[in-house]
Parts: sequence; structure tokens; C-alpha cells
Amino acid sequence: MRKSEKVKYEIDRCGRLKVMRAVLDGEFKIDKDNTLSYRVKEPIPASIPQQLRLSGNWSLDNEHNLVLTLDKENNQWAGDKLTLEAEVIDTGADELVFSVSTKDSDGKAHFYTLKLGGRWQADRFNRLSFLVTRDKALYDEFSFRGSWEVNRKNELIYTYTKTYLKRKEKLTRCLTFKGYWDINEKNRISYVLNKELDSGFDFEARLGKPAKRGMEYEIGIGVKPRIKKILLFGSWKVNEKLGLIFEMPYEEGNIRSIVFGAECRLTKGTQIEFRLKDHLHQDLGISLRLTKAVFRDSGTAFLEALREKGEISIFAGIGFRW
Repeated sequence: MRKSEKVKYEIDRCGRLKVMRAVLDGEFKIDKDNTLSYRVKEPIPASIPQQLRLSGNWSLDNEHNLVLTLDKENNQWAGDKLTLEAEVIDTGADELVFSVSTKDSDGKAHFYTLKLGGRWQADRFNRLSFLVTRDKALYDEFSFRGSWEVNRKNELIYTYTKTYLKRKEKLTRCLTFKGYWDINEKNRISYVLNKELDSGFDFEARLGKPAKRGMEYEIGIGVKPRIKKILLFGSWKVNEKLGLIFEMPYEEGNIRSIVFGAECRLTKGTQIEFRLKDHLHQDLGISLRLTKAVFRDSGTAFLEALREKGEISIFAGIGFRW
């Protein structure tokens, strides 16, 4: 190929790269800088280098296939799209993993994985999105428009349906995000994947309310919001040294504890109403009622203090004040 010649790239029906109408057996690779390349296998045409580098912007199509829209670098035809029929098979705090299958000129199938680096966030419509890292602090954004749920381990599960035209079938795929929930701001909840990388989902939510098995929230998802109810499974405890605690199970049987401050007052009988505060003592807009049993041995003393003073403050992380 002459350096000044515009090069036409395509992908054939077997998932191989097609260069100037020549179909090449080979394998796609993604470098650490998220650049796509194609390593050509033997025999290599004399006019074709062993490795071809392709540059452009990444995206996902509606079937969750990986798409590279070529730019004008490397004598490419700017705007042409290379669509890799792929499956999203795994996620990490800083990566997204795809499975790709191809067939060579002998009809032999080949399977391999491709990884893109970046970080996760929730977009302004509370949809899951992945920011693919590019040069100069730029990102290509993937929007995941399937549905997501929270399971009994408090894991966030994303589900999508993929149509395979060649096989004439539809299959449902699920991705599990490994993280933990945090409640630290009014009308927001967060699912943290990696705090140092600022990777995770910060959702705008309606006021949380206590439920028998934990905390229930309503979240609007999509441009025309569809209201989703999610339940964060857990239980409430009171610790004299820490304050009011919400304990949630998460991966591998571990427990994640969130410590709250609260204003407390006595209601009917031995029930106590807690008005939750964050670590800065700001009102979270969440109220719950518990009995003195959550205080265990200190329950009677706490109840007597409420009867005497009418209201007591619990400071998050530094215990009681009465």
C-alpha cells in the first residue's frame, strides 16, 4: 500500500479484516491505550504489513457489538465503521471484556477476548455507562440501555438481549458488577466499584424508606423515565461507640456497614423514631422506627433518656450524646 493511498477497511461475515478487498486471516488486538490493531497471519500479502493499526472512536451498537468509527489518521476513510460481532462477558472497575469469534479461510473457528480500559459511571438518565479512556483525558462513552436489578447479595446485575442473525436466535446475557452500596447524600445512592478510580454508579433517587428487609428506593431510568423500585437488603443495629448502623451483605458473604447519625424521639410504647443524618449531620430525609431491642443492654437506659429529654442526638462515628 502506498502511504498516500486511502485505504478501505471492512469486516467480512467471518469476522476477518478486509483491506482493499483482500480478506486477511488474523486476530484483532486492543492495546493498553485502547487502540485497535489487526495481526495478520501467514501467508501475508506482499503489500500488507504484518500488523495494521486502526484509529477512531469506540461505541456500542444496539446489539452490544463493538464498533470503531475510523478517523482520518493512517490514510483511513474517515467515518467508516468497523463492527466486531462480540459479546460483553465480564466487567471490572476499570475494564470491559468482550468475547469475539472468527473463522479463518479454512473454516476453522477461533475465539478470543478483547479488553477496553476506562471507568464506570451513571449518566444523567440513571443508565449505566462506561467511559473508554482516550488520549488527552478524553473518553468515548458507552450507554447500556438494558435493564439492571439488585439481587439478595446487593450486587448490581445488568441484563441485555442479543440477536444473532446468522443463527436466527435471541439470547439473554447477564453481567454482575462487584461493588458495594453507599448512602451519603439526600436523594442519591451510590454503587462503588473503585473509589480511587472514581468508578461506580451515582444514582439520583427518590427518598429512601425503610422496608422489612432493608431500604427501598425509587429510581427513574431513561430519557422518558421508567420508575424502578430497588431494595437494598440489610438490617439495622445500634452501637454505643459508632451510632446507628445499616449492615448490608455483599460479595462472598461479607458485610458492609454504613454508619449514620440521627435525631431520636420516643413514639408509641417502646418504639423510637430515627431521623437519619449523614457524617456532616445533614438531614438525609429518611425516617425509621425501631424498638429498644436494637440497643440490647443499653436499650432501657436509652429509653429512659428519651422519656426525660424528649429527643436525643446520635452522632455518626462518635456514639451517643444524651
